[in-house]
Amino acid sequence: MYLELDKFSPDVKIGLVSASRNCFPRELSERRAARLIGELETLGVKACVPEGRCAVIESKDDAFNAADSLKKSGCDAAVLYLGNFSPEIEDANFAKAFGGPIMLLAAAEESAQSIESARGDALCGLISASLAMANRGTLARAYIPANPLVGAKRGAEEILRFSRIVKILKGISNATIGLFGPRPRDFESCNYNVASLASIGVEVEEMGLFDLEAQIARVREAGAGSAKEALDEISSTEGVGDGSLAERLAVYERALLDLRESKRLSAAATQCWTRQEEFSKHVPCFINARLTQRGFPVACENDAYSAAAELMCQYASNDAATMLDINHTIPPEMLCNAPGIAPEDAIGLFHCGNVPAKFLNYPRVCHQLIMSRLMEPGKKPDVTRGTLEGAIKASDITLFQIHGAGDGLRAYICEGSFLDLNPGTFGSVGIAHVPGFMRFYRHCLLGRFHHHAAIAFSHCGNELFEALKLLGVSEIYVPSPLPYPGENPFK
Repeated sequence: MYLELDKFSPDVKIGLVSASRNCFPRELSERRAARLIGELETLGVKACVPEGRCAVIESKDDAFNAADSLKKSGCDAAVLYLGNFSPEIEDANFAKAFGGPIMLLAAAEESAQSIESARGDALCGLISASLAMANRGTLARAYIPANPLVGAKRGAEEILRFSRIVKILKGISNATIGLFGPRPRDFESCNYNVASLASIGVEVEEMGLFDLEAQIARVREAGAGSAKEALDEISSTEGVGDGSLAERLAVYERALLDLRESKRLSAAATQCWTRQEEFSKHVPCFINARLTQRGFPVACENDAYSAAAELMCQYASNDAATMLDINHTIPPEMLCNAPGIAPEDAIGLFHCGNVPAKFLNYPRVCHQLIMSRLMEPGKKPDVTRGTLEGAIKASDITLFQIHGAGDGLRAYICEGSFLDLNPGTFGSVGIAHVPGFMRFYRHCLLGRFHHHAAIAFSHCGNELFEALKLLGVSEIYVPSPLPYPGENPFK
């Protein structure tokens, strides 16, 4: 979704309707819904409630009127809260008429006294409501939390979590990714299928390197003034050195931002070499990092899947994300200050220099070592400058990726952490602990996914998992203590 810079997830509007079966007191649903709304307000969530009697669904007319009211109010999703047993057919009619994502919640009994005199039986009612929705083909649009029987306080917390899931749905299903240049031949694994991305609503704007180069030329012709703000910031970054490099980088950033605006791009992916260095006289990594830090992720190596995955991580975490290679093993002696971490659960996550500076210890602009050896052998690095290097700070992380599966998608999600250890090598790099990683790598990653992973700098696997299901992605891999299909159980 096209967002203003420095905004990391879309605003969402959540509707809330309750329901009451005609042989139960309507007042019970009204009272419980009022308490739920009060708890939402303490969390800063303002739910959109239909006006009039359709705020509590009892009849077919109520169901259609409530759905119509929420749609006219611009609600992105709705919570159907069963205040008592509820009328299951009308519950299903509401879900069908609303047409968007639905969260199902039901009221837990409050106390021994309420069991005696004001029992709602919503535990039973939710069984009937969910079956009625399944019969009408709408249950696939429903999010049901692990324990959907809630009091007011926990119900509000569950709705807040649902709102984060809806941010992912709204953002990614309205996203446009700009691709600049062809995929490098040496990285066939990152090629993408447009139908796979379209299956979750992502549009792709494919452009040639000449489109980017033409925009760079226009910025150059306009003079330094058009890129002055970026030029001042870039010049002050450690390692930039001479003004010539700063000006090249600032012009490149301005060109990408101009194309972002004119094409209404949510994210981008660019070719990293070799034409990039020949024309622009720098590598793109530092600028990718700067734009990603502002909520416009730019993936490396023209990787469309990673650009989309970065966006989903950004929406889920409401913060900048990045893309890294699942890159290298960690020698056991490097883990001596991390007791209890098994070497097979530790991995080096690396890329040349595209991680936002705020996630790095002592970030510094450098040159790309491997490219320099190939493109400037025996010379002082020049056109291969422009990486942002540093050790990634200790933090929780979520590793996430999508990949084509026919004309649909498969995905994986892992949670772990970056360790407070010296990674001992160049690039934007860190040592990550991912419990159960090697078994997951062997039985889930190999043969199914490419080598890049989108990284969120928090644990947001729960929200990503539920969003994927609501987007229709059914093939989702996660680390498991149980044997994987085909895994030899004998040690």
